[in-house]
Amino acid sequence: MLLRGKSLSGPKDGRCLLCGHPLGGVARVLGICPSCVKNRPEECREHIKRVHARSREMFGLPASPPAKPEGLECKLCLHRCRPGKNQKGYCGVRHGEKSSMQRDGRSRALVSYYRDPLPTNCVADWVCPGGTGAGYPCFSNDRGPEVGFYNLAVSLEACNLNCLFCQNWSFRKAHLAPRWATTETLEREIDDSTSCICFFGGDPGPQLPYAVGLSHEVRKKNRGRILRICWETNGLLNPAGLKAMMKLAVKSGGCVKMDLKAWNPAVHRALCGVENSRILDNFARAAEWASQRLTPPALVASTPLIPDFIDEEEIYALASFIARINPGIPYALLACAPQFLMDESPTTSAAQADACLRAAKEAGLTCVRIGNEHLLS
Repeated sequence: MLLRGKSLSGPKDGRCLLCGHPLGGVARVLGICPSCVKNRPEECREHIKRVHARSREMFGLPASPPAKPEGLECKLCLHRCRPGKNQKGYCGVRHGEKSSMQRDGRSRALVSYYRDPLPTNCVADWVCPGGTGAGYPCFSNDRGPEVGFYNLAVSLEACNLNCLFCQNWSFRKAHLAPRWATTETLEREIDDSTSCICFFGGDPGPQLPYAVGLSHEVRKKNRGRILRICWETNGLLNPAGLKAMMKLAVKSGGCVKMDLKAWNPAVHRALCGVENSRILDNFARAAEWASQRLTPPALVASTPLIPDFIDEEEIYALASFIARINPGIPYALLACAPQFLMDESPTTSAAQADACLRAAKEAGLTCVRIGNEHLLS
């Protein structure tokens, strides 16, 4: 893998540093095979940390959440960074000066956006009002797909995970030459044909006050008509912020789409740089708040099917966790194309997707699908 002239290739002989097993796909970047990641997590922990650190250095991002005793604490996500005066937080949005903490990700944001015709290729398009007409006439303009209407797709260009397979990794370029936008910039993009706004990224969490403020403002200005607010998140945000997301989604007819990237904490740490226990806790909280509106569903789960790492065993464990909360929560298994540091990996295979689909159903979920089927090999 080569980005900005720096190589992140794995061992020169293409074999696992611990067991000597031949490596492929994202494992070549890690230098550790999936078996050793799962079964020898402490032995490979420091090496994997170094891989993630190098991948962040390319974009001027800190290797780990800063924790300066004298730093100002950011409470927007569960890292609770305390950057020094001239130091960035883990997400790269704020630095340790008071002015940045009060302004960045709040009154202004690193953001890009486009108008996406409905129905669109959304994680929730198979259950949401825009794709199906669910919730008509309260939450949808039609009994079927909202042809002729648009989603304002808002990419918040920061993230508090470090996924080596990131499908939207180019948002990181925003940190090399920041361009800020105020809420007024996006308010001008809303017209009568806009029936939903979806905040994704990156992740909305690091800049959530900006997105929540914008949502309330445009909902107020468009009172009396359908304008759904949707979110795609990794779930690693302060529970208070998650509750604000859920309230907007439930009230407006939108949904929160939470990406559960792995069940095994060692796999999650290897692929994403962070363990997942607090994300799973937040998913359970979100499900409780989502129970306030059952139709259309206010919470949708998804998992990217990373070759070699996210197999039917991982999916069975995740699906069992979801089913224990509510077996009717929609769950999308997402086929993945080679991206970012996984750009030499194969796409998700049809065999892997079918095995994972069976595993999710066997775990007790009643509403499961394979997404991005056009990517399957």
